[in-house]
Amino acid sequence: MAEKFLNEAGLALYDRRIRERLAQKADASAVPTRVGQLENDRDFITRQDVPEGAAASSSTPKMDGAPAPGAESAFARGDHVHPTDTSRLGTSGDGSQVTVSFNPAESRGAPRSGETLAVLLGRLAKNFADLGAMAYRDGVGREELDQAVRASLARADSALQSFTERDPTVPAWAKQAVKPAYTAAEVGAIPAEQADSFARKSDLTSVYRYKGSVATLAELPAQDNQVGDVYNVEATDMNYGWTGEAWDPLGQSFEVQAISSQEIDAITGG
Repeated sequence: MAEKFLNEAGLALYDRRIRERLAQKADASAVPTRVGQLENDRDFITRQDVPEGAAASSSTPKMDGAPAPGAESAFARGDHVHPTDTSRLGTSGDGSQVTVSFNPAESRGAPRSGETLAVLLGRLAKNFADLGAMAYRDGVGREELDQAVRASLARADSALQSFTERDPTVPAWAKQAVKPAYTAAEVGAIPAEQADSFARKSDLTSVYRYKGSVATLAELPAQDNQVGDVYNVEATDMNYGWTGEAWDPLGQSFEVQAISSQEIDAITGG
């Protein structure tokens, strides 16, 4: 098969043809060259549309007041700055100056989405109060547990310490407190330090295996194939791999040719 590309001469011809086509489609005199020739479809006001005698306002921008349309005829300068609205909580900083009033909740409960900060802090205060000193401890000692819990743990510990395996199906060596140790060589295992040198069976399932060469596609075997088997077919000069259902072409040689001037003219209508 052959693939074609644009060489330097072809690219220059292609550019020339495109420019010729654009010249036929568009009238250069119809293209606007000034902002004033553009249609003002968004009702923007340009400098020439400013009413005679209009001036920039010298009033300080207002904040924290009741909304009002205002009565001044002067326009606002583009670099005017509004003062900070001190009646609202800032959106920057760490909130270290924010104070919140709250009361502990009447009962324990997990915080819920959408609750106010006062309610959330009230829940936390109730939970910490009920935990008492344990809320600030890294751990709990056995003596601090409930008597019934301590007794249950003691019985479980005693049962574990005195347990003896009596299952007859368990080998005697497995019942010993100290189990025998074997080397990798004794059990036929791969030493841990050599494990990375061997491939797993799962690593080899997609490896290609070259099986040979045949003259035509018809000679490719139809039976007793495994996924990954590869044959070369001399008639097509290609390799084919068995997918489990069919022979899939893996690639072929190809030739790269430059696009001719006649083909460029055919594409661009030159």
